[in-house]
Amino acid sequence: MPKPLSNEERINIKRRLHEAVEKSLQKYGAKKTTVDSLVKTINIPKGTFYLFYPSKAMLIYEVFQNKHDELQKDFINQVINIKDNLNTTTMTELIFKIYKKLDSSFLMSFMTSGDLELIFKQLPDEVIKKHIEGDDVSMESILKIIPNFNESKTELYSASLRLVMTSVLHKNEVGNNIYDEALKLSIKGIVNQIFEEINHD
Repeated sequence: MPKPLSNEERINIKRRLHEAVEKSLQKYGAKKTTVDSLVKTINIPKGTFYLFYPSKAMLIYEVFQNKHDELQKDFINQVINIKDNLNTTTMTELIFKIYKKLDSSFLMSFMTSGDLELIFKQLPDEVIKKHIEGDDVSMESILKIIPNFNESKTELYSASLRLVMTSVLHKNEVGNNIYDEALKLSIKGIVNQIFEEINHD
């Protein structure tokens, strides 16, 4: 019988699994990221993998959620830093920078290629529900920083910003040379609407 893993060994294995998943998702996508390839990459027995996760989907989801939360926290902190100078221009620039960070990580392709949907189909219902609720709460915490924001519109603006994000799927059709400018204009339209409603009220 193998000896129990120490706390330090567990932390180390989990970190290495996360790193291996990120690299594999960026290079191969979710379908070609397998438990066999992951355990081979970090040189652990397959049985050890299942001491940490019941499935590949749960590991990928955890890595996705951690990265998602990290970027969201960074965004909130940046909004707080410019709170006294929060306007359509500064907010648009900030959201645009976050989108560019997403685009340079595995997250953007993961969310827009169908991989996220594929993984979600393999997750327990309670995990999916928790993610959706958490996403709305995260967006609400961001939008609440905007003075006098109409909280009843949280779901609408959250969905609008996610819709803009999926435009990366059509980068070639839009034109790579003008995509960033078009993306920024789309974000600005949503942000303008938010601030127009605030000023009107």
